[in-house]
Amino acid sequence: MLIFIGAGYSRRHLTQEALESLKSAEKIYVDTYTSMYEDGFNWLRDVNPSAEIVFAKRRDLEGEGINRIVEEAKEGNIAILCAGDPFTATTHDAIRVEALKSNVSVKVVTGISVVNLVHSRIGLQAYRFGKIVTLVYPDSFKPYSVIKTIYDNLGRNLHTLVLLDLRLEEGLAMSIPEAIDILTELDEKQQLMNQISIGVARLGWSSEVIRAGRLIELKRYSYPPPPHSLIIAARLHPIELESLRYIAGLTITG
Repeated sequence: MLIFIGAGYSRRHLTQEALESLKSAEKIYVDTYTSMYEDGFNWLRDVNPSAEIVFAKRRDLEGEGINRIVEEAKEGNIAILCAGDPFTATTHDAIRVEALKSNVSVKVVTGISVVNLVHSRIGLQAYRFGKIVTLVYPDSFKPYSVIKTIYDNLGRNLHTLVLLDLRLEEGLAMSIPEAIDILTELDEKQQLMNQISIGVARLGWSSEVIRAGRLIELKRYSYPPPPHSLIIAARLHPIELESLRYIAGLTITG
């Protein structure tokens, strides 16, 4: 069997199903490159002392690595553990499809994702979110598709969750101030800087910080290190506005 396990963002988020699945695995691949985890993963050895544990890089879970994992899952229980949820903000669809094509049993253990946390922690109504986007560093191209999606969402009066680039193997993790600088350059309509927005740092960690205000104002706050995210809010419902005042320190009245 091949088991995909979401670990949330802290050991506090581990479900009973996740722990039982980890204990049943003969080999555990830990995804170390797509997200970050508050407690690290050394505790795995206490949960399953007999399992082989591989702290996997991107190459281990892509390309030829997929075939190797599927072949291993034909012979025993193989787990892929990741921060968050394995098929929400982090995706391993190619591995799952290849396993199913090869008649390998697949189990998915859902974990708390950044999407769940945004909807429950911040006070914005879940059905008022539009398409999610990821803002990447503009190394070789400018991510105009991100700004277009934000404009489209705002045009339909929908909030936008903006996930920020994580390139952990390169030692890069985009911060809220960096993201605002990039969005400033992309904002050709000059529509976003005065938009009410929410800066989210380490959501779900014990050190989480949530701040709300005009987008340009969010740069002045101090945040713990990444992972960070942004939410560009559409027109706020009165209850959402009140929630942001108490949860995120919003001082704007409307």
